[in-house]
Amino acid sequence: MDIWVIWEYSASVTVIGLLIWLIKLIFHDKLDARWHYYIWLVLLARILVPVRVRPVPTPLSIFQEIPLGKWMEMGRILAQEKGYGELCGLLGRAYLWGAGLLGAFYLAMWAMLRLQVALAPKADRAVREYVEGIAAKYGCKGCRDIRVRRSPSPYVCGLVHPVLVIPGPDRPAGRGCRRSGGEAPVPGLPGEQVILHELLHKRHRDVLVNILVHGVRVVNWFNPLVWLLTAGVLNDSEALCDQRVLEHCGGETARDYGELLIGMGTGRNPVRIGTSNMAGSYRDMKIRIRRIRDFKRVPGKIGVVTLCITLILAVSAIGSAAEEGQGFPVPAIGSEKDLERALLYARCYHAHTPEEAVYLFLRSCRECSPVYRMAVMPEDEIPRYQEYAWAWFSGQDTEGYPAYFPRETGIAWKYRVYNLACDKERGSARVCAASREREGRTSREWRLELAYENGWKVWLAEEAAAGEGEYVPEPMLGGSGQIGDFRIEVCGYNEGYFNGLDTGGAGFFRYEDGRAAEEGFPQYFSTEYKWRRVQVSYLGEESLEGRTVKILTWDPAQNGEGSASWSLFGQDSQGNGSSVFDGGELTRGAPREIYGGGSGYSQPGYCWKKGDRIGACVQIYIDGELAEEGEVWSGEL
Repeated sequence: MDIWVIWEYSASVTVIGLLIWLIKLIFHDKLDARWHYYIWLVLLARILVPVRVRPVPTPLSIFQEIPLGKWMEMGRILAQEKGYGELCGLLGRAYLWGAGLLGAFYLAMWAMLRLQVALAPKADRAVREYVEGIAAKYGCKGCRDIRVRRSPSPYVCGLVHPVLVIPGPDRPAGRGCRRSGGEAPVPGLPGEQVILHELLHKRHRDVLVNILVHGVRVVNWFNPLVWLLTAGVLNDSEALCDQRVLEHCGGETARDYGELLIGMGTGRNPVRIGTSNMAGSYRDMKIRIRRIRDFKRVPGKIGVVTLCITLILAVSAIGSAAEEGQGFPVPAIGSEKDLERALLYARCYHAHTPEEAVYLFLRSCRECSPVYRMAVMPEDEIPRYQEYAWAWFSGQDTEGYPAYFPRETGIAWKYRVYNLACDKERGSARVCAASREREGRTSREWRLELAYENGWKVWLAEEAAAGEGEYVPEPMLGGSGQIGDFRIEVCGYNEGYFNGLDTGGAGFFRYEDGRAAEEGFPQYFSTEYKWRRVQVSYLGEESLEGRTVKILTWDPAQNGEGSASWSLFGQDSQGNGSSVFDGGELTRGAPREIYGGGSGYSQPGYCWKKGDRIGACVQIYIDGELAEEGEVWSGEL
């Protein structure tokens, strides 16, 4: 058992529970028992949502301000590095033993209670008629199985086949029992308000709340705050049932009913597993008496306000931080402690998308920052990378360490990412890092590999000089075909970039009191393009010397022959292209690119992917007359 997951779960439940308790304290005398009880549903939702499940991101989240997950992960990392990993394993096993023993104890107590109830005598006809009369009077359903046994108070036992247990007639009547409204057929039996209380518990299935509370205590057996919070849930369940009784019987009976509860008060809280529990400790009774004293109908406007408060609390308690708020603070590194803390923060950050991982990699290259590099460092490389980071900070020679950064990263002025393609586990991309040299403009090509390891990780797989001039990436999709005497080649690739990386890195850091403020990281490229290239070669034996060859291309997805309009330069964003060649040039030369070919703009996340098909419709005119036409698709080699 991972003890860190348990601690995070219990801490999240505690935080939400304490927040609910604080709100209840503020509105304790302004709202009725119904609201005080149902606001605990927020805690129930937090309990039922597994701690590692991140629900729909919301703009408001308590755990954005209280990042329990990050704190626990930092604790886990520090424990492993300090050599306490085995101790954490022992604590995990101890937790399982504690939860198992408490669960077994509860099961034994429940089984014993069920056996005692099963052996108790069934109520006679007079008692049954008495209970059925109360049920009919207040519009409730009776109970098929009624048992009589010694008990400080009546209760409902069981959820599927509930049993109403009432104190035996040999029990002395508690204070207020005979004043609770209605005469009992046998002296010592509870009055009708007490019976109504239990019938209302049965109607609303409040036994389920008791079962859930004990389940939560088993999971959080080591957390005393959870025990106190769940005790409040049980007491609010009883307080709500008290209010329901008064709603049926009328507010004028509140005083008598309060005296009845005082007579049932005990020095301790006799909680039974899988039952309702009308009696309670003196402390719990004080809360219930105060709710009875403040019993009133809540105005509709107050109800709307409290509903809004509850919904806001639920969203902030259950939702996770909005994606655009993702990031981690990077301190101004001035000491070894600053570096250690920054690297620890980075290890606890997980890139949510491949684009985000590539961004952090490029940002680390732009700034030569070991912190951002750590955020996307593969797990098996972390120990060696930490050695590199310490050597880098202390000014030692890092030549003997692996090449965690590409060569000559600082002189790059523009980064372009090509053909990023990923499945659920692995991916790859190409990066062109263009630089300005005295001799001209050059670039280097990096081949990146990606893998998903609790967040996307990325590393440099290959680096090569791309030479001078315009960088031409390796196509993602490609194919060729012959149309008459002409060979047509079509290929496609994606291109993207990030704002900021092409401006010398300005604006990356925003300092507050000497420390960099937390900022979000992009989830996608700033823009993405679908580039399409179409080239033509002449394969015929007849010379085209002195003749004019015009070639038009367009996307086959368009309807109709040449339905698109071509711009003056033969290029637009719809996949259209056109070029006019001298026939002799085509006869003697290498493949020539059809100008434009089509650069189709795409919104983020909708670029070409491996396995897609791209094509080109082609019309070839020689001296103004249509000579050839056809289609060419990728994959047709």
